[in-house]
Amino acid sequence: MCHPFDGEAWKHFNRMHPEFSHDPRNVRLGLCSDGFSPFGQFGKTYSCWPIILTPYNLPPGMCMKREFMFLTVLIPGPSDPRHKIDVHLQPLIDDLCTLWNDDILTFDVSLKQIFFMKAALMWTINDFPAYGMLSGWTIAGRLGCPICMEQSKAFITLNFHKVCYFDCHRQFLPLNHAYRRNKKSFK
Repeated sequence: MCHPFDGEAWKHFNRMHPEFSHDPRNVRLGLCSDGFSPFGQFGKTYSCWPIILTPYNLPPGMCMKREFMFLTVLIPGPSDPRHKIDVHLQPLIDDLCTLWNDDILTFDVSLKQIFFMKAALMWTINDFPAYGMLSGWTIAGRLGCPICMEQSKAFITLNFHKVCYFDCHRQFLPLNHAYRRNKKSFK
């Protein structure tokens, strides 16, 4: 896969929303987020969280170029915005909802005509802690897996009293897979 256009998520979205995919000028977006400490070791109590929108309607060589990534929100603060990230993202979410629900009058420079544009947020790109913040899902503890949820096979270790997810990954294999019941190789 050299472009998200080739991926299954893009094709599935086209099947679910044919009216959106009919016009190639409609915009598909990705939201990227991750926090960092701008002052390195000396600024341990300060963090910065950029929220970047990337349009994926561009050719593969242009999708991830700096000039096509848009810094939409910058959340500064003494620590991560875990409990107030929704407040910072609310204006962006409102704009994305408007772009999805309402047709926005837009000028097409190449055809020199006005058209009604829509935009869709296709996916978010982030690490697991940022995923927990953006989705509101707690990523710690026994229910830390957002896919398994209550069916999680995580357990608490006897000696250290820590949550362990080891050996839970084989449950996603097909029932007839050779590794599904092979506990000896995974000890």
